Amino acid sequence: MRILLICDGIPPMALGGGGRIVWETSVGLARRGHEVTIITAAEQGQLPFENDGVRIRTIQPRGKRWAHYRGVFSAAPLREIRRILDDVQPDVIHAHNITWQAGYRWISAAHRVSRERERERERERERVPVVMTTHDTMMVSYGKVRGNENTVWSRDLQRMRWEYNPFRNLLIRRYLRDVAAVLCVSDALRLFLERYGFHKLQTLHNGIDTTFWREVSPKTDARRALNLPTDAPLFLLAGRIGTDKGSEALLHAMPPDAHVLLAGRADLSGFALLGKRLHYFAHQTPEEMRLLYSAADATVVPSIYLDPFPTVCLESMACTRPVIATCMGGAKEVVEDGKTGWVVDPRSSAFAERLQWCSDHREELTSFGKAGRERVEKEFSLEKNLDALLALYKRVIGNVSV
Repeated sequence: MRILLICDGIPPMALGGGGRIVWETSVGLARRGHEVTIITAAEQGQLPFENDGVRIRTIQPRGKRWAHYRGVFSAAPLREIRRILDDVQPDVIHAHNITWQAGYRWISAAHRVSRERERERERERERVPVVMTTHDTMMVSYGKVRGNENTVWSRDLQRMRWEYNPFRNLLIRRYLRDVAAVLCVSDALRLFLERYGFHKLQTLHNGIDTTFWREVSPKTDARRALNLPTDAPLFLLAGRIGTDKGSEALLHAMPPDAHVLLAGRADLSGFALLGKRLHYFAHQTPEEMRLLYSAADATVVPSIYLDPFPTVCLESMACTRPVIATCMGGAKEVVEDGKTGWVVDPRSSAFAERLQWCSDHREELTSFGKAGRERVEKEFSLEKNLDALLALYKRVIGNVSV
């Protein structure tokens, strides 16, 4: 099967969870014998032409300014992507998070792609099915969604001002009429999009490679390797760290003897009060992240917005570390409260109480970690996700008429 994936950014150019999921999925599909190509935004020469069996084609990256107009009106990405489609001749196209670079206009053009049939050796016009996975709320909002979803448009208008596009969401829904299926990474995200008039939605949780994501070192050895205190309670906060990701909530809830391990981009000025109890590791590779998970007692995911499906939860559980997760968004669909971790409101006193309990009962966290590993292996493995994707691809290809 010739599979074409389209994503605004993949590692190492993009460090977000969505891009990493796209890359791991692409490699997994290629290992199963499929011909896989990714279209992504990057300057020529920044990415290898082929890596791990995945061919990479690039479109010109563009600034995020006015992206919410360009994504639905600009013909430049449409022309670039259409040329690649004619060259690759895919059997199915799978788009992931295309708001900033690829845009949506190419979807209608991809509805009919010229391909050559070896049997008939003649040019025909055929429909090529398009599947889309949305990893965030960007098909509706211009940023992270907090509070009452009914006021998203007013908050978007305030933060975007003249860049606010009143036709954007209407045009996105129109383009998606030609999409065979829209996959949401969590039920929380699906229900949110349904409230804003999107259809053909179904939930497919992300999966991770459990042979890669695992504990790579005993906790004490990992801490020594990272020059971390071996006896103190240590909580890991990873990702694009900021207020929305719950950094302030964590600071207010921290036990007095516990340390924080930060992994990712962060403004450290807000963590100054922690002093020597703060340990910062920026720009970590996946291999380095495994050691950080191994060094922690537990991982915290205290997002105070609709965090669709934090990959950190899966990775931490696969590395046998329990997760104290937000009740907002899709984390509660991964973490089993009281079994593989805990689901709490990070704005409530329950968050501080849970952190204190973990700090006082560190020896009891091992059973939570083992249960988390078992859950990821059973429910959220990359192999299970690939099986579901390939079944969907075959179904939508079979439903396409010439």
